[in-house]
Amino acid sequence: MVNIAQSVKLIGLIGCSTLLVNCTLLRKQAAEPDAFRLEAMPIEYESLASKPAVPLSKVFQLSFYDYDFNWKKVIKTVDVAPLQYRGNEPQFALDNNGREYVTYPVPGRTKVEGKSVLTDTPLNWYGQGPAIVFEPKPGTVILPLLPDHSYKTVKAEVESTGGKVLGIFGTTFKGFTKKKESIPLSYAYFNPNRLPKNAGKTDLPVYRSSKISGQSAPNILLSGLVTYADGRSAYLDFSDLEGEGKTSNERLDDIKGQIRKELEQLEAQPDVAMVTIDTHGVIRQPEDIAAVLERGEYKRGGPFLLHETQSVARGIRVFDEETKAYVGSMITPSLLMKDCLAVAKQRFGEDAVIQFLDGDAPAAAYFEDYDPTAELELKDPIVLNAFRLRGAKGLELVVQYD
Repeated sequence: MVNIAQSVKLIGLIGCSTLLVNCTLLRKQAAEPDAFRLEAMPIEYESLASKPAVPLSKVFQLSFYDYDFNWKKVIKTVDVAPLQYRGNEPQFALDNNGREYVTYPVPGRTKVEGKSVLTDTPLNWYGQGPAIVFEPKPGTVILPLLPDHSYKTVKAEVESTGGKVLGIFGTTFKGFTKKKESIPLSYAYFNPNRLPKNAGKTDLPVYRSSKISGQSAPNILLSGLVTYADGRSAYLDFSDLEGEGKTSNERLDDIKGQIRKELEQLEAQPDVAMVTIDTHGVIRQPEDIAAVLERGEYKRGGPFLLHETQSVARGIRVFDEETKAYVGSMITPSLLMKDCLAVAKQRFGEDAVIQFLDGDAPAAAYFEDYDPTAELELKDPIVLNAFRLRGAKGLELVVQYD
């Protein structure tokens, strides 16, 4: 295993931009389940504005309170090195698995047996490694987390609709959250009675979140996903709507009213099984990222506020702009937002457009009874083993209806 100090020397020897991971530029594929395929796609930083995570040679130990797989609170200690390309504040460090940690500012420290320990889990994410590509096969749909559900409670509900939850892809979470359940501010409609497997049934529950009244003018979600009974999916995009009114609130209410009418029309179609409004917009070009900030009056917009400087792991959906069809999802390592779009176009072609899943960072996946970490040659075990599902935001359920 290459340690952090050795990796600095390796930069000059082999010019590899993906330190601490396999440096080959060949894509790695996992053994394909019958419901989806996974691929590890190396990041070619030479064509991007983002910089690879280059650690300095000075290694130190970072200790913090965390939780093990049994939810027992423990002290975790990792060897890390500071990153040279980040600014002075906040400060970041990288461990041997390619995981990034915020080392300053931190919530606080305490002394435990003479050791300085952070009082809470620092923000951390998948910082270095290949992008992970998810492509569904026929019979597999992406279902954003149902209203008022956690991953723990949703599996039985989905089984009652004739489906099987295979896991998640693209969930976002910040370390550990103390909240038991948390779902993004979004709208979801799911009518399992319209799926071919449930033909003739009319008694299955229809899931619908509350209306989008809680969204504010600086933080309105204007795009999402529509999934048809035959499994086809396409993006929804209302970012071109203009509201009427004298004040921003009046214009916002008018836009919400227009969206509600559109949603009602979609949900009335017998071939529509699911509708969501859960992202800020469809990103076709880098200028669309800045447009989210403009709509948000430069006050709100989650990770978009720092899109020019914040390099973090992200979960994204990918669509074909010509057909609007959903073609897959990606988990990227630490990248700027505009480079996530560039990487998606490298993989899916120039017609690729994206949606950013809710949350700042990081992105990870989890599959029931399936762990492709070794096959994809991922050093970071947490990326494909996201056990911290309580409190997760942006859950994209991978559901099979065979």
